[in-house]
Amino acid sequence: METAERKALITRFAKIEGHVRSIKNMTEEERDFETIMQQIAAVKKAMDAAAKVIYTEQVKELIERGEKDEALIKKKIDSYIR
Repeated sequence: METAERKALITRFAKIEGHVRSIKNMTEEERDFETIMQQIAAVKKAMDAAAKVIYTEQVKELIERGEKDEALIKKKIDSYIR
């Protein structure tokens, strides 16, 4: 993964971390269930987007290397799909 992409991913995780802290605070403050669930859904979506970036980079590296080991390629794909 390139340095700029890694930095962007780290920034994304920092935002997610802040969002999770916010959900914790809302729970402590006994905010309404619907609001908390909306925020949890947003975090899940952000985590899925981050996972997609990591997965895409892994596959891109395999392609750039000209990887021919089908078992390795299948393992990478399966690790994302589960």
